[in-house]
Order: sequence, then C-alpha cells, then structure tokens
Amino acid sequence: MIIKIEMNDKEFELFRDYIYERSGIHYTINKKTILQNRVRRRLRDLELDSYTKYFNIIKNKSMSDPEVIKFFDEVTTNETSFFRHDKQFIALEKMVIPELLANRRISTINIWSAAASTGKEAYTIAAVLKEIPELKGKNIKILGTDLNQKVLNIAKEGKYDIKDIKNVEKKYLKYFDIDEKNGIVTVKNELKSLVTFKRFNLTDRFTSIPKMDIIFCRNVFIYFQKHTQKEIVDKFYDKLNPNGFFILGHSETLNGIDNNFTYRKFNNENLMIYQK
Repeated sequence: MIIKIEMNDKEFELFRDYIYERSGIHYTINKKTILQNRVRRRLRDLELDSYTKYFNIIKNKSMSDPEVIKFFDEVTTNETSFFRHDKQFIALEKMVIPELLANRRISTINIWSAAASTGKEAYTIAAVLKEIPELKGKNIKILGTDLNQKVLNIAKEGKYDIKDIKNVEKKYLKYFDIDEKNGIVTVKNELKSLVTFKRFNLTDRFTSIPKMDIIFCRNVFIYFQKHTQKEIVDKFYDKLNPNGFFILGHSETLNGIDNNFTYRKFNNENLMIYQK
C-alpha cells in the first residue's frame, strides 16, 4: 500500500506531544514534514490509511512495546561518525584522562556515551583509551545508550561501511578488520569487549546507570527544550564521580542552563568540556 495522505495539524500535535512526553524530544512545527515522512513508514508497514489510526495503536503502550520501539526508531535522529569533532578526543587523551588519574587512584575508568547511535562514538573512545600507556592494566568500561533500538543493533554488531573509516588516523586502524573486497569494516573484539550497549531514555530516572568518570552527550541537546536540558544536566552531574567530566557536542553549550559544572578549555580552545 502506498500512503500519500498528509498528516494534518491535529495529528502532528498528537505525535509531537506524545514524542515529547515519552522522550523529551521536541518537534517544532517546521519539522512537520520530517515527522510525517518518518511516521509514514510505520503506516506503510502496517498497511494503515491514517495517522490517527496509527496513533491509537501506540498511544497507551509502554516504551518496551515492540511497535513503540519501532516508532521511536523512526522518529529519532542518528547522525554520527568515527572521531567526530576530533579535537575533543585529543582533549580526552591529553587533558581529561591525565587529570582523572592525577586526582585519585583509579582502577576502573567508567565512561558513558549517552547518545551512542550506531556505536561509532563509543568505539572511538575505546580506541583512544587503548592507546594511552597510563591506562594499561586499568579496567575500562564504556556504556553506550540510545533510545533507538535499530541503531543499537548496528552498534552491537560493530560492522560498518569501509568509507566510515576514511578519516580514521592510521594508528587506530589496527582495531578494525578491513574487508576491502566487500567494502566492510568490523570492530575487533579488543574494542568490543570494552563496550556495552543498551536501550535507555535520557528522560527516565538514572537509577540503572552506575557512577561515571566521563559522560559524552553530544549533539542531542538540540532536540530538547531548555527545561528538559536542565533536568538531564542535573542528572548527569549527580551521576558523575568527583572531578568527573561532561562533554557536549561542539555546537552545544550549558550557557543559559543553571548548573554546577566548571567550564574547561583545552589548549585555549572551547571544546564544550565541563568538569564536576
């Protein structure tokens, strides 16, 4: 069945409010066409002829319901790459990790990639940490979470298009099995063993998340309204160990959000790194 029916304003408001109440993600009216096209995929799969009918299917179901999971797989955005905003990973190696090691005796480094998408950020973190001599013998635990189950399945598999590593520095390529014939790269178990992925909603309580030394939450705050950002920032702060670090996307900031973090520069550059 080919669905060409358009989402009316009332239906847009129903889905907009539902998404916001369930995930904190806010769709503005100028994103109506984007939302319509994403929801339309579910209408096609279920052979439905109206957005209202589909809304009635999901509206009272839990976040763990298979159809609700598929819905949020469609309406969440997941653009990512290996070593995205690479200067932040240089700061991770040269400033963040050395300061953590200097401030207290650490046998385990706990890091949270809080908007993990397809896992490229988490595996980048793992590769950087593997190259730091001072971490040899330390236990490294990286948690990658996302609301989108589809991208988490990709992350767990760790298989990507060979083009995805075109900008990866040569010293890190040893952590990938490269199949040039089929154009596929696979993350080696040397990195996979450091990372655990699970589905998680940032608007939920953080009781299932252990204390962290570093939290990456990059390029996701732009989808939240200010008061939701504030709530999540406060939860991140509480979840960090003393002197822990919180890293935002390069175009994001905590300016305008009341918080207890200290802003840190690296080599006199603004890299959106904050410290507890």
